Amino acid sequence: MARFPFLSLSKGKLVPFVELTVAHASVLTILAISFERYYVITRPLRAGYTCTRMRALFIILAIWILGCITSR
Repeated sequence: MARFPFLSLSKGKLVPFVELTVAHASVLTILAISFERYYVITRPLRAGYTCTRMRALFIILAIWILGCITSR
């Protein structure tokens, strides 16, 4: 760690933040998958128009942002 002294100073705060962020994002991802599966089962004809790739990317981005915010 002598080459990167800034890592040893922030490691005490960085590791718990990353652990919480990943944990929150994991739970929120499972929740989003569950909602998407529920929607596909209950509205099969509309699901193809509603569940798009752009919407999935937006939800993934929102999940990680929310995970970072709730980990503070």
